[in-house]
Amino acid sequence: MPDPLSDLLDHALPALQQAAVQLARQRQQVRRVDGRIIGTGVADFTQGNTVYPLTHEGRCFQLIDVPGIEGDEQRYAPLVREAVAKAHLVFYVNGTNKKPEKATAERIGAYLRSGTQVYAIVNLRGNADAYEFDEDRESLQHQSGARNALRQTLGVLESVLGERVLLGGHCVQGLLAFCSLAMDPDTGLTTIHPSREHDLVRQQRHCLKHFGTPRAMFEFSEIGAIAQVLHGKLQTFQQDIVESNKTKVRELLAENLEILKQLQKEHRAFMAKVDPQFETCRAAIAEALKSFERLVVAGRGNLWNEFFNELASTANEIVESHFGDNDRIQREIQRAFESRQAALAQQLRDNQGEHLAGLRQGLRQAMKRLVQDVQRFELQSLEVCEIEARELGYQPVALDMKPGLGSIALNIGSYAATGATIGSPFGGLPGAAIGAAIGAVLGALVSVMQLFVSREKRVRRAQAQVQERLEQLRGEALQELGGEVRGQLMKPLRQALRQGVLAEVDALQQRLVLPQEIVRAQIANMNKILKQLDRMPHGTLQPIRH
Repeated sequence: MPDPLSDLLDHALPALQQAAVQLARQRQQVRRVDGRIIGTGVADFTQGNTVYPLTHEGRCFQLIDVPGIEGDEQRYAPLVREAVAKAHLVFYVNGTNKKPEKATAERIGAYLRSGTQVYAIVNLRGNADAYEFDEDRESLQHQSGARNALRQTLGVLESVLGERVLLGGHCVQGLLAFCSLAMDPDTGLTTIHPSREHDLVRQQRHCLKHFGTPRAMFEFSEIGAIAQVLHGKLQTFQQDIVESNKTKVRELLAENLEILKQLQKEHRAFMAKVDPQFETCRAAIAEALKSFERLVVAGRGNLWNEFFNELASTANEIVESHFGDNDRIQREIQRAFESRQAALAQQLRDNQGEHLAGLRQGLRQAMKRLVQDVQRFELQSLEVCEIEARELGYQPVALDMKPGLGSIALNIGSYAATGATIGSPFGGLPGAAIGAAIGAVLGALVSVMQLFVSREKRVRRAQAQVQERLEQLRGEALQELGGEVRGQLMKPLRQALRQGVLAEVDALQQRLVLPQEIVRAQIANMNKILKQLDRMPHGTLQPIRH
């Protein structure tokens, strides 16, 4: 029979020992996770934003590694801008040991437009062999190359970013810092990933050989100074976040204020060009109205003159034809007046309508010219105002066409009645009879005397009486013409223009002015917010009151 103890010693125990060794190796490998992304040679800079969560004193933070900004980084610009927009502290790492270009600092400034602060790090390059001798391990900051690189880096950054944004800077030896920290403090074993055995692990062994302990490597690397910067931020991170956000708000407000002020300046320049066009339009409307009034008055005057000229000619014919019959003469002249009255009224309306159409055309032209002038200055398309007759408030004016000829006395006269008064001084009826007799004699005498005056002269005298009366009526009509046009036609027409066309011109100008008022109000509000932000105590936020 096989010996159980021998079997255990020969087979089970070695297998158990091998499994224990394998487990220990696997446990060790589990902790070897560092260094996989360091200097892989895949690219000269990070391919995208990589977020590393950090926990310190119970508080959680994020470290965001972003692509480099030297050279052509346009395809990564959105990634950098996105990361910086969320950051309250940015570490700029100069890993070339050379003075950075001003263009690089300007790119940083462009990314920092929201007010994030910057701390500069100069990562001095060098492998483990650079620290073989004791004098090489005295102090990193005493190396002339480190001092020059830091001074030049800070000089370029400060010239672009300013003292408020740039917090300072420090030199570090990143390889030593990494090698000192990539070790298990309990076992003293490396935590560098096995895939980096040939380079990083080898460098770590050599560094440890020169410096003796991970602690010495850590202190020489100066990485602790960077930790102090983060630790200082930890003590005031809430206030820093508040102040950083306030700074972002200030800068955004300042940026928008500049934009609004530029827009305000451009709009004022635009209105300075446009306002005279509105005055020109109003002047054109006023001139069109004056021209309309002149034409209407002149046209009516001509029609009234034609009317009275024709009536005068007809009246002469009537007097000549019916001389001696005063009643008929008056009836015929009245009939002639009334027959021409309807035609004159229609002529006056036609004349008024013709000139009103011209006024409408003039107003349309004035408005169209205004819109074209405004559009020439490239603001926006504006709709031409159509002017209708109702907008002019035109109603046909009631014409005063009453004949008003009065009584035209053409009779020769009766002297008997007047002669009766001659005998009154004699008293009583006889005296009156004498007076009547004398009057009859005088009347007969006058009648006899008139026999010597030709009929043509008497007709001309009668015609002259009629013409005198007609000229009087003509003068009255023409004298009242201006007042009638101004009162009955122009007054309501001007009111209609004020409420219609001119109101539309004013409204259009106000619409163009309105953006300026809106911009002015926004500028005032933003300045008010800026003042309230400046009065807030450090690290605190208060409600913004409008």
